Amino acid sequence: MTRENDKDEGKKDGENGKGDISDGFEGEELKTMTLETNAEAKEEKGKEKRREITGAAALIESLEREGVQVAFGVIGGAIMPVYDELGNSHKIRHITTAHEQGAIHAADGYARVKGEPGVCMATSGPGAANLVTGIATAYMDSAPLMIFTGQVPTDLIGRDSFQEVDIRGMSDPVTKHNYLVRRSRDLPRVVREGFHLARTGRPGPILVDLPKDVQTGSFIPDEEDQEEDLEGYRPRQELDLGAIEELAEAIERAEKPLIIAGGGVISAGAGGELADLVQDKGIPIAFSLMGLGAFPVNHPLSVGMLGMHGTGAANKAVTEADLVIAVGTRLDDRMTGDVKRFAPNAEIAHIDIDPSELGKIIEPDIPIAGDARATLQELKRIAAGRPRPETSGWIDQVKDWKGRYSRGSSSRSPDKLTQQEVVAELSRFAGEDTIITTGVGQHQMWAALEYDFTRPRTLITSGGLGTMGYGFPAALGAKVAAPDRPVICVTGDGSFQMNVQELVTAVRENLDVTVVLMRNGYLGMVRQWQELFFDNRTVETEIGTGMPSMAKVTEAYGGLGLRVEKKEDLSPALRKAASYRDGPSLIECVVAAEENVFPMVPAGRSNEEFVTGEKDV
Repeated sequence: MTRENDKDEGKKDGENGKGDISDGFEGEELKTMTLETNAEAKEEKGKEKRREITGAAALIESLEREGVQVAFGVIGGAIMPVYDELGNSHKIRHITTAHEQGAIHAADGYARVKGEPGVCMATSGPGAANLVTGIATAYMDSAPLMIFTGQVPTDLIGRDSFQEVDIRGMSDPVTKHNYLVRRSRDLPRVVREGFHLARTGRPGPILVDLPKDVQTGSFIPDEEDQEEDLEGYRPRQELDLGAIEELAEAIERAEKPLIIAGGGVISAGAGGELADLVQDKGIPIAFSLMGLGAFPVNHPLSVGMLGMHGTGAANKAVTEADLVIAVGTRLDDRMTGDVKRFAPNAEIAHIDIDPSELGKIIEPDIPIAGDARATLQELKRIAAGRPRPETSGWIDQVKDWKGRYSRGSSSRSPDKLTQQEVVAELSRFAGEDTIITTGVGQHQMWAALEYDFTRPRTLITSGGLGTMGYGFPAALGAKVAAPDRPVICVTGDGSFQMNVQELVTAVRENLDVTVVLMRNGYLGMVRQWQELFFDNRTVETEIGTGMPSMAKVTEAYGGLGLRVEKKEDLSPALRKAASYRDGPSLIECVVAAEENVFPMVPAGRSNEEFVTGEKDV
């Protein structure tokens, strides 16, 4: 056959454009087959483009997608694959703490200042177990956290393997939800669900347990892998307009109304709506510990904190009120005293995003389940055309109580520096944007009574669980969240020593946090109870013997340590610490050893039975 004939033959075979590929198919049949072949080729090409990734890589990518900028944690064997991938991230800063409890308290402090979930990581076994106190702290105070723990490989779970604990079972009562991930490809979905759960409804901690083989296992990501599966999760969206209408009517006819603002007001960003209600209707306002900062505590209509160590004015007001509007608070036992005698003359309205809190401790006359901000906005709309209640006489009475009962009263030691004086001076010194964190004990109550909190998210403290050691690592997290704002930790010598090792974290990360430490040589609040209710048998509460100077300990770590014994030396020390920018500073205030904090409602008594000194107990 000639070359020319070869061309002719080739043209003939290829007249349909595909040569022998037709294999007897013609017309529409060939067209359909061609399209299917192209689609398969395209799909295969797409799979090639979607690279195979490990579970650890998927986790880090998911965190970046959620906008995570900071994570706190301690590396260990079972979480190493995640940390290996974290080292490749240019978007997430990791802060290694000295102890896992320090990491989770720091993540908690970060979350409360930022208003977004804090992220914490730890390894399996002891690493995970060390987080439990911090998880419970966040759970009780409704702080949003995302916690990731390493776990032994799936085939070793349940065999008492090295560094294995059932952290999912251990944390179940103190998490909003938790996961044990068994497939690598489930990680994107779990992370997305977890952040949604942590942020929405009543915020809280979410724990994700990651077996090591899930971290190292690989898969080809698919968009379907990110789809949430939360069919049973339905945060309340619709407001009970009938109940809000009922509350508006109650406000209109009230003569002695009182608002109690809790931490839910701050979480919901409802400070503006709360201020409108207080000022538009002329209603005095009290606070839970967690609610301080929701409205200026030094406002004429403020009566301060309510409850066991609440002000005399607040406890008198709740006893005499004819309408109590509790917003975003659990109305816990520290606030109510004897629940049978709480607000005995009042119609009670309770607004909370968590329906399970309504009636749990106090049965409200007007229960309203809903977001504090949305509810107060709707209340303002409904009440706008209604007359303002006649509260001038009530306001005069409240003013009289405020004049009669100081916010707080110290006992003893007129010749020695007191915790009350330290906090009062700190309040005069600090600006409105200063963030105050605290440990737990007498110093915490003095901070609540004497410091003028005027803005939300400026008090970071452990309210529900009362976790000693919380204040300092929480201050580090707060400083990371707000690097341009002053952060001061008010703490006691007992609380501070529980996480003193985090000084190394503050120095390493150059976090210029100031610690104001009350050195009285006691576990002060427990000692106060021993004195008042156990005939002054101060068993195992004296901790001063052999305790080193915390100022010198701070210097040994690489920070600035100062010591104050006289009131006149306090202000210069505060100025010097505030100007220090090379890491942490600590002012060790040597205060009266046996100072007690008053007012106080003894356990089992009603709010009106508060005492102002030892002689009244």
